[in-house]
Amino acid sequence: MNSERVAQCAVLAMLFELSSSPKPGNVDRCHDFSDIGFNHFLKSAVSAYPIFRKAANGEGSVGSLILEGVQAWKTWNLGSNTHFGSLVLMIPIAIAAGKPNELHKELENVLEKTSVIDAIDFYSAFGKAKARVVEVDSFSLNDQNWQEAVRESGKTLLELMGLSTKHDIVAREWATNYERSFLLAKRLDEQISRYGQNDGVVRTFLEALAEVPDSLICAKFGLEVAQKVSKRAGEALLDDTLGKARELDTDLLAADINPGSTADLIAASLFISLLGGGRTQV
Repeated sequence: MNSERVAQCAVLAMLFELSSSPKPGNVDRCHDFSDIGFNHFLKSAVSAYPIFRKAANGEGSVGSLILEGVQAWKTWNLGSNTHFGSLVLMIPIAIAAGKPNELHKELENVLEKTSVIDAIDFYSAFGKAKARVVEVDSFSLNDQNWQEAVRESGKTLLELMGLSTKHDIVAREWATNYERSFLLAKRLDEQISRYGQNDGVVRTFLEALAEVPDSLICAKFGLEVAQKVSKRAGEALLDDTLGKARELDTDLLAADINPGSTADLIAASLFISLLGGGRTQV
């Protein structure tokens, strides 16, 4: 697939994820957060377009492109984290999509070829994005001396992601060659075919949240709160009107609880679906 089409699919995936409503606890077309709004996420998606195009053209490495994607936010006066997790998940997909062979196999090759320089660029991007993760003992993203530790370790970005699989669903996708993202892409196709574009995305989001507690919620509020949110997401799925999802949305917004990592996972899955010619193109 040519690089322009890959970049278009990437941005469209981000916009489909962003605009779907009600997507409990996240910014969508119906509401903003107090410090960041729908328009900021629109700008963020647009700023990523040339980065995805470069990725599909084979220009730059995974780490450098993630860093460039975060730096691009400044060109639109964005000071808060908008799509960091989405960039981390979607840039390797864009690189793989620009190659000739089957997407999932090419993606595995992209991840396996990451280097310690990619890891250093990723850590730099994390700091600039002001992202949140669960604290760990080794190679913490919040460690002020991270650069020396990472460089001396010689660990690739894929290897470092593998250390975070128990507590971070984005890292887990890297470590498992996006197994869950590809499954969710198929589920998106099925749900959109049955319920339509918006409700299909919302229901897949709820399913993903119900299955696995959100990493961002865990980082900010702890596992117990994240598990309670997952339980309520499962209950919301039982209501075909999405009324329970709207109630959950209201409650999460009031408590400033944001399942942002699950939203990033859905964006990546939408990207995979679009690249495969799924129903999300309709």
